[in-house]
Amino acid sequence: MKLLLPLLAILARVPVFADGGTVQLRKEAGDLVITLFTSPSPVSGGLVDISLLLQNRNGLDPVLDATVSLALRENTSNSEVRAPATREQARNKLLYAAPVTFPTPGKWRIVITVVQNGRETNTSGTLDVEQAPGNATPYASYLAFPPAIIVLFVIRERLIRRRAHR
Repeated sequence: MKLLLPLLAILARVPVFADGGTVQLRKEAGDLVITLFTSPSPVSGGLVDISLLLQNRNGLDPVLDATVSLALRENTSNSEVRAPATREQARNKLLYAAPVTFPTPGKWRIVITVVQNGRETNTSGTLDVEQAPGNATPYASYLAFPPAIIVLFVIRERLIRRRAHR
């Protein structure tokens, strides 16, 4: 019975998609500090939320009045994706967000362009995009939950019977 709660917590885990995610890149460029987050992590083919936190280099105050664009290119296939990142697309209004669909796995070069007060700042980095999971993978915890509950119920009933026979 003591293992029931931890087992349920493990089986009931649900992936969370939200602004932010895992830090993939943090660079100082011009007067800015640019931090790029992705969700889900690890990044896999398909839809990915890319969020950016822009901060002034001095004081690290958030920059909220910029125009941000992303250009992504896969190294071997030369697949290219472009997306504007806006605060309107972000739940957390301190971030700029863009939903991006990666058509293929591989190493993707990302170029971030920020225009603020007529000044353009660019930085770049690399994202490793893994093969997209199979269709059933996101539902695995949901599919495992009913059999696990049945097993736990049977174990509980056996423990109750043992206590009654003592």
